[in-house]
Amino acid sequence: QARFLVRASYLQIYNEALSDLLKPERAGLSIREDRRKGVFVDGLSEWVVRAPMEVYKLMARGNHARSTAQTKLNDVSSRSHAVFIIIVEQSSNCVPDSSGGPLPGGVKA
Repeated sequence: QARFLVRASYLQIYNEALSDLLKPERAGLSIREDRRKGVFVDGLSEWVVRAPMEVYKLMARGNHARSTAQTKLNDVSSRSHAVFIIIVEQSSNCVPDSSGGPLPGGVKA
């Protein structure tokens, strides 16, 4: 039986600076690279989501925190780039036996 963990993050790039749209007090974030994690944004919050409506609510909340300013053509033009990240992890209830093969139900050989 497979299980899934779904997390979401929302960041903004404004004037070449990264900030967390779901925790606006987290500004000046940095992009890092790790052998295990790959490329990631250090300090970016991650929120566990269990339903599509929770994802939508996070997006709406983050949109309110985006930097906007008036332009000649648009009163509330976005002045930033936004990246919404969804991380999906799958796990199973099986563990490998001593030969490396899985056993059902998490039973150890």
